[in-house]
Amino acid sequence: MTQITMIVPEAHRADATALVMALGASVADWQDAFANVTQQDADGGRYAVACWDARDGWLADAAEDPERPDWDVEPFEVNIAGAERARALVREHEPGDLDGAGEPVPVPQASASVILILLGNPEAMVAAAGLMRVVEGDT
Repeated sequence: MTQITMIVPEAHRADATALVMALGASVADWQDAFANVTQQDADGGRYAVACWDARDGWLADAAEDPERPDWDVEPFEVNIAGAERARALVREHEPGDLDGAGEPVPVPQASASVILILLGNPEAMVAAAGLMRVVEGDT
């Protein structure tokens, strides 16, 4: 199993939900995965974060074009077009990734145009991506 942290900009929550639903075993597993916006960046951009232990092969499946899962029958639950839009925004990072010169690649920063899939300790990954918990009362 692989520990995944997925950081989703507020505007892309529906599409990211469609992506993880397409990769899941049922709609119930993921329909609320990004319901809560709990993190923000230094500029006030808001993000939903979900962390889980992914099954073997999940990352490889996430790298492919999304397909309608066998369990999703009419009336369809998964928005495949939304899942495809989300997939196009995904940037994956694993601690220990090296650049062409053999130097460690820093954790990508959260941004409104990127859905991050980060491997490793969730708290460390969220902080390294430049996010902090939304303080109650912030607007």
